[in-house]
Amino acid sequence: MEKVIGVELSHRFAPIAVRERLALNKEQTILAINELKKTYEEVFIISTCNRLSIYAYGLSHHKILEYFDQFGNYRQYLSILPDSEIAIRNLFSTAAGLESQAIGEHQITGQIRDALAIGRQEKTIGPVLDELIRHAIHTGKRVRLETSIGEFSASLATVGFELISQQGFNFSETTFLVIGTGNMANLVTTVLDRTKIKKLYVASHDKIRAQEMATEWNGEAVDMENMHTALSEAGVIIGGTQGEINLLHEETMAESKCPRAKFALQTGGSKLFIDFGVPRNFNPALKEDPNITLFDLDDIKKITYDGLLKRYDEIPHARIIVNEELNWFMTWLRNRKVAPVIEAYWNNLEEIKEKEIKWLLPKLNHSDEHTKELLERFTHRLIRKISNPTIDGIKRIAQNLHEKDNPINTAKQILDIKGIDIFVPKRKITVGTRGSKLAITQTNWVIDQLKKLQPDYEFETKIITTSGDEGNINVIGAFTSAIERAMLAGEIDIAIHSFKDVPTEDVVGLRIIPATERKDVRDVLISKSGKKFKELPAGAVIGTGSLRRSTQLKQIRPDLIYKFIQGNVDSRINKMEAGDYDAIILAATGLQKMNMMDIITEIFETDIMLPAVGQGILGIELIDKEGYILDLVKQLKHEPTKIAADAERAFLIALGGGCNLPMAAYAQVKDNTITIEGVFATQDGNHFSRSSISGKIEDKKLLGRTLAAQLKNEVASKQKVAKTIEV
Repeated sequence: MEKVIGVELSHRFAPIAVRERLALNKEQTILAINELKKTYEEVFIISTCNRLSIYAYGLSHHKILEYFDQFGNYRQYLSILPDSEIAIRNLFSTAAGLESQAIGEHQITGQIRDALAIGRQEKTIGPVLDELIRHAIHTGKRVRLETSIGEFSASLATVGFELISQQGFNFSETTFLVIGTGNMANLVTTVLDRTKIKKLYVASHDKIRAQEMATEWNGEAVDMENMHTALSEAGVIIGGTQGEINLLHEETMAESKCPRAKFALQTGGSKLFIDFGVPRNFNPALKEDPNITLFDLDDIKKITYDGLLKRYDEIPHARIIVNEELNWFMTWLRNRKVAPVIEAYWNNLEEIKEKEIKWLLPKLNHSDEHTKELLERFTHRLIRKISNPTIDGIKRIAQNLHEKDNPINTAKQILDIKGIDIFVPKRKITVGTRGSKLAITQTNWVIDQLKKLQPDYEFETKIITTSGDEGNINVIGAFTSAIERAMLAGEIDIAIHSFKDVPTEDVVGLRIIPATERKDVRDVLISKSGKKFKELPAGAVIGTGSLRRSTQLKQIRPDLIYKFIQGNVDSRINKMEAGDYDAIILAATGLQKMNMMDIITEIFETDIMLPAVGQGILGIELIDKEGYILDLVKQLKHEPTKIAADAERAFLIALGGGCNLPMAAYAQVKDNTITIEGVFATQDGNHFSRSSISGKIEDKKLLGRTLAAQLKNEVASKQKVAKTIEV
């Protein structure tokens, strides 16, 4: 069934160095939407300095992903919007300014209008996306009208000018050079209109446009090829063009053959460069020059944080408005699916009305035109009032097209509607997932596998916030309990979990099936310096949220500092880049799912570090009863993975289940034999034991419990010996 879907690259997950490689100008946008129109009925693109968002109306987002792939391996930076509700919420939030670097900024609304205009011009927008975009703009207007989210100064241009004051420049004594005449340059000159400056130069590839702007703002137009004088005079240089201007933009300044670049570096006095361009207008190497200060969009993003705090109080109110408009549009979208039935029903009534009037008129003596008009109006009002309850009933049915008895087909029969066919899925399965990028990625993957097995089913994704997502990871079931409650309440049908996150205590009424073949169980090191584990200097700080990992690594490098870290993959990497950690430890399988293996410094084989119980295994949780959902999920079960999972869980339960002690287990099945390797240690890691056991697969749980008891006894003996030595 067709739905609104999308894929987005934005400042939230992608640095400017990535965004500028995927930035599309107007001509490239036109080429892109026409290429995607070959796959999708409707498509449009929002391309700005902070995002490249592609929305479409179709069956799947996969073709959009393939379009992004032509740029290179950037999937780790992409946000997938796989279902109508998720995609529409993202667009409405974007229009409301909630997804902008400067929360609440107004410029995004104009950029969405531009996207609509291009789509209409190229005929890539149909009735669904046309209504969607217009309603997104309406949502943005309503948020700014009903909240104060746009009242506080936080636009990129305004923040840029605050930078000028902070850097010690006196506006009235400073010469400005503005490069580019597009939207960002217009914003800059708008601020200039309210601020007296010494002199303004305007440079552009479009000489006529540069002259027009210079005249409007009492400045002087300069040729892009001859900016030596302007560049030497200017204390503040602002880049805001989308096209590469070849000004200080060579790969390295040392190899630069551009005379203007060298001239700028050799000019005396300090200069401030503010780069609003995507691609960047100025070489990042300029930051290394002692007389030059350069800020690009990512730098400005960090600086705007304090200025945006005032707007954050308005976000809850804005989100309420976004949700209200989202609910309205989802109702409209569902109603649209039954519009052909309603139209055919109304046409039937009109045909009956016309026949009956033709029968009546000859029987009225001396009927004039006024009488005929009254009859027409009366019969129209009559059939409208008679049909309204039926039409409203059809619309109510449209909000749930997945009833067992196919209610739309039933309505067609009752209303004698023929020749209209609409697709009604045999079943609808609602899949619950956490909102993290990794959780959504693995959920989408499982849904794809289920679709291959049952293409006549519709799968809807529902995001559920868990305690772990809110930062509380010290409770049992931090990443699963909220999802399980939703399942028991009937809000979702199945959920996809990382099996290692599932508590050992069973939830009455639910069951979990380890599904699909186990993926990579290994852990990996990502180091800021690029050095491998044994190469790191003594005292280096390693970030990990797992005692299992830190305890095993301490056996090899006790001279390192192991520090607790939490958060999703992106936030952990950001914390390392910020200098809080020299390296972090993550699971390989998560990075593989997000296509991020290229950032790995070193992979730990299992002889160095055993994985967590269930690592690399996906579990599908569902209501514990027979039925079509269980029959479908069972088809994904991989028996060797199921056997290994059972053995490792038995090992975990024997050691106390979710107790906060370092433990690890890895079971491997070969033919009719299972081998389990295990680790157990005291909480401080001082007493450590590792061993393995093998046997028949039918004894898997017994073997797991036996290995657990053996390791537990060994650790207890080591503790006893240590205490004896102390005495």
